[in-house]
Amino acid sequence: MAKSKPLHWKEPETENCPQCNGSGEWRGMFGSGPCAMCDGTGLVGEDGEPLPREDLLAMMRRQRDRIAGKLEEARQHYRQLLHTPGVREALAAEYERKQERQRDEDMAHRKRLRGG
Repeated sequence: MAKSKPLHWKEPETENCPQCNGSGEWRGMFGSGPCAMCDGTGLVGEDGEPLPREDLLAMMRRQRDRIAGKLEEARQHYRQLLHTPGVREALAAEYERKQERQRDEDMAHRKRLRGG
């Protein structure tokens, strides 16, 4: 009989890899590459062993979903701000100021290049 998977997956306890200090990369004198101890993830289990790929994939999916949710919240907040009176005008004025500053910097740079 095949093993059944638990209905609710629990994220494993993790620690930073002691070999790479959680960076996921080893650095040598003449090169660098993914850490062999943690498979380049920067995380190991409580026992110091690399995490199983199934757990890593589930953790990455959860992190991706959390980030996507935060991005959508930020987009909604931005849309709401655009409907606030005066915000669009203030954004347009700031955009114009930035363009003017960039034009001034470009002109000064051209003048220096010409020796003036």
